[in-house]
Amino acid sequence: MKKLVIVTYVLRALGFVLVLLMLFGHSIVLNLFPGLEGRSINPLFYTGIACYALGAVIYFFINKKEKAERRRKEIEEAEARVFGGSGKSEQE
Repeated sequence: MKKLVIVTYVLRALGFVLVLLMLFGHSIVLNLFPGLEGRSINPLFYTGIACYALGAVIYFFINKKEKAERRRKEIEEAEARVFGGSGKSEQE
């Protein structure tokens, strides 16, 4: 896998964990960071959503580009089968 794809998975996992911590692990967060007591933990929730969204958007554009490249290769291979040679040499 490409490094950028791995980064998108890590961002999405981090976002998922942060959202779950906010929803179900409120006491865990307060035990880890006692200075947050009496303050809102909403920034953790919104950071989790932002991390997940960023990872998903990056993955979407990478996947879109890879699909376009695969489609282009399939078209070139089909042209080569139909015209009996390289599609590029036929055009020249």
